[in-house]
Amino acid sequence: MRLKKLSWERITIGKNKKLLNLNNRHFFILDGFVFCLTPVLAMILRLDHIEALQEYYKGLFIATIIFSIVKLFTFIIGGFYKRYWKYASIDELIEIAALTTTAVVIEIILLSILQYIIGTETEHYLVPRSLPLLDGILSFILIGGVRFSVRATERKNQQRKNFYKRDRVLIVGAGDAGVSIMQEMRRNLKLGLNPVAFVDDDPKKLGLNIQGLPVVGNRYRIPEIISAHNIRQVVIAMPTTAGKTIREIVDVCQAIGVPVNTLPSANEILDQGNRIPTLREVKIEDLLRREPIQTDAQGVAQLLTGKVVLITGAGGSIGSELCRQIFRCRPAKMILLGHGENSVFNIQEELQQVLHILQQEDSDRQLTQLVPYIADLRIKPRLEDAFSVYQPDVVFHAAAHKHVPLMELNPPEAITNNVLGTKNLLDLAISYDVGNFVMISTDKAVKPTNVMGASKRTAEMLVLKAARTSGKPYTVVRFGNVLGSRGSVVPTFKQQIAKGGPVTITHPDITRYFMTIPEAVQLVLQAAVLSSQNSQGQIFMLNMGQPIKIVDLARDLISLSGYEVGKDIDIVFTGLRPGEKLYEELLVEGEEYESTAHEKILVVKNASRIIPPNLNTTINILCQAAKRNDINLIIFLLDRLVVGYTSKYQQINIEQAQDSLEQIISQTHELNSVTLSLQPEFIPRSSLPSFNYVTRLTPIELRRGIKQALENEEFSLYYQPVMSLTTGVIREFEALLRWHHPHLGLISPQKFMPVAEESGLIIPLQRWIIEAVCSQLKRWQQDPNFDNKIGVSINVPSLQLLQTSLVKYLRLNLDKYQISPHLITWEISEYLIAENPQPAIAILSQLKQLGIRLQLDNFGRVASIYGHVKPNSLYQEFKQVKIDRYLVGLIERDRQAWDMLRKIVLELKKQSFSVTITGIENLSQLNKVKEIAEDYGQGNLLSQPLSSAEATNLITSNHTVFNKSNLN
Repeated sequence: MRLKKLSWERITIGKNKKLLNLNNRHFFILDGFVFCLTPVLAMILRLDHIEALQEYYKGLFIATIIFSIVKLFTFIIGGFYKRYWKYASIDELIEIAALTTTAVVIEIILLSILQYIIGTETEHYLVPRSLPLLDGILSFILIGGVRFSVRATERKNQQRKNFYKRDRVLIVGAGDAGVSIMQEMRRNLKLGLNPVAFVDDDPKKLGLNIQGLPVVGNRYRIPEIISAHNIRQVVIAMPTTAGKTIREIVDVCQAIGVPVNTLPSANEILDQGNRIPTLREVKIEDLLRREPIQTDAQGVAQLLTGKVVLITGAGGSIGSELCRQIFRCRPAKMILLGHGENSVFNIQEELQQVLHILQQEDSDRQLTQLVPYIADLRIKPRLEDAFSVYQPDVVFHAAAHKHVPLMELNPPEAITNNVLGTKNLLDLAISYDVGNFVMISTDKAVKPTNVMGASKRTAEMLVLKAARTSGKPYTVVRFGNVLGSRGSVVPTFKQQIAKGGPVTITHPDITRYFMTIPEAVQLVLQAAVLSSQNSQGQIFMLNMGQPIKIVDLARDLISLSGYEVGKDIDIVFTGLRPGEKLYEELLVEGEEYESTAHEKILVVKNASRIIPPNLNTTINILCQAAKRNDINLIIFLLDRLVVGYTSKYQQINIEQAQDSLEQIISQTHELNSVTLSLQPEFIPRSSLPSFNYVTRLTPIELRRGIKQALENEEFSLYYQPVMSLTTGVIREFEALLRWHHPHLGLISPQKFMPVAEESGLIIPLQRWIIEAVCSQLKRWQQDPNFDNKIGVSINVPSLQLLQTSLVKYLRLNLDKYQISPHLITWEISEYLIAENPQPAIAILSQLKQLGIRLQLDNFGRVASIYGHVKPNSLYQEFKQVKIDRYLVGLIERDRQAWDMLRKIVLELKKQSFSVTITGIENLSQLNKVKEIAEDYGQGNLLSQPLSSAEATNLITSNHTVFNKSNLN
């Protein structure tokens, strides 16, 4: 009774541990029956004839009682009846074997003792000596079989129960990732996914079965496969495939109405560590994903392993990813420097958790020391403490103000943070002998139209100057937008979509270069390795791929969110914000790019030479202006310091700027010679009316003013001759637009044309130019002294002007004024052609049919990137080419610029182009140009822009320019 009481106490369990309505009480009773049966079965198996049982009846009866009691007692003591059999596995099977073996040993011992006691009374054994072993084997098979057959039955019933609730899934990609996710779907029924088939583009896999799942076709057959197999969901299991492929699959599935999920990208899987990748919805980053970046992992590790690395902006989007990837290289110490305490805390905690896991895995492992350091880059003593205490070997400078419209409203902040902060870092890096310095820059630093871009370009020049001073590899890495960063369009669009819209975009034609954050940081680290092999300052530019229209990005996000554009969510265009450009450019005037050892990284081979001679003095004055909150002087200085910078929204009062400049110079005792470098690059001649820089018109006032100017005929055209470099004979005039404001005088096109482009007023302005040119040509043709072969070129500066409607308007005016089409030359920028080939094809075809002459303008900028004239099938549509004036502006002081110009001209001549070289401002330039070109030239040296009356007088007098003697 004591045993019975113990047994029932030991096997009592809760009601929740039932399996097919059987609990451990039922299993105890069932086991008792099995234990009584197995000795008999074992005896039958042992004996040759059933009749032989008769002589073992007595022994078998005793053995059955002993075996049953021993096994039940052993199983009870071993806790066998406290198991939960629904989740039985190999561990439970091992336990059954161990308990059965224990019972067999006890049985053998007891039988031996019993046989010894009765051995003197009989010559035979009670039972065969092998009976305990056979009994144990049968007990193991039957007890284990009962448990696992019940578990298998339960699982089968559950599968049958859930089968019709699971979605039929098509897996795209029959590689390791696809097989892994298929196994997970089969194992984890809670996912509710039933894998039906694979598709894969590898022809070797077509028709095969992978673990029972067929490969039924490639991705181009997805629509018919979905229909044939009643697919309810598609899973993309290709972590390293390009975004273009994912986009094609998503577009097909969305058209059919089948949802699409995907495995994370390779970078995400790497960040997850050993965790099993989980399915998620397709994100915009997937559609823009490119081929995996191959990096020199050994080189990166050699640069960072065991070093002290300081990262500024460590809590930001780029900075935090830098921390993650640098952390993998096992530096000795990482200083996480940032101004925002919360963001620095977050990245520290993230990395600290990884350190804790690594410490548990290997307590003897040398781990990276993390140092969170809160500091403002503008406070130099605080920064110096970090350099003094931790002595960094490598510095990654990712901290910066990056928000264009905000910095346009707050120029002093952009200067003190982006310029002064960088200057402080560089001064300390040189003082403390930092071996490598890498600054993260932006494509907005190229020909900036905003304060933020101009401040980053200034910071770039500081890095190059510091490299020259220190002789160390101090480097700039320039790239475009990154997806998912704070303040970028993607999070903003997602918030707008979540609220039901509308999604706001500044302009329908605005484009940007995009890259994922992990991609960008991988290439930054690779660029750091490349720079370490060169002691000169370098600027690297990351290959961002093709620019993406923001409106297309918005449509993709709306579609991925399950909505339709125009039906569920509207897209609204709000107009360009202050300082915003329609498209980003890749090349600062005078820069020349060449390839590197890495296919996705270009290097500016002449970067260190494009630095003003008195940069430090100018920077000091600029920082003083920022501290004084003198916005006018800041814009004035940036306009003189940064090549290509033209402020669209901040108007300069030159007199006020000069007064402020003199005050700062006198207070800081800077050399007065600095003022010489701050004068305009080209000073207008006295005969030309000066542009009014004092105007303070806002963009809204400018838009209103342009409309009124069109109505009040305040615009006029000036004509600059294009002439033969050998004879001085004029071939044509270039029409240049001017605005004569009734109160503000002559307003520069640099001030009003950007506003006209952004507001759409560029279209009526271009219509006005077309009619004015045709009207002037008609008047010239009516003059008997005028050479009727001389025409006029019209510049097309904007993508908006590549419209069929303008071609129709041109045809209308040619007919109206009875002008021969060959007298009109249509000038289109090379950059517009390169970036917008499709619109250009249509327009060029129509213009050629009309008989208009075509000229490729601003030529040489794209060529400078590649070191040669990059082939473009559209170039064959042109017979005339204008070399960009900035190349000519550099040839006197830059030998490489001269070599580049000569190379471009020679290549164009080989292809039978008529070449016009623009921007000839002095005799030295003219003489050098004549060494390589005998075609045509244009510039203020040859002739300034002329009014229509002056142009008429010039032609009717002698058909040559006033200063023809300059050609000799």
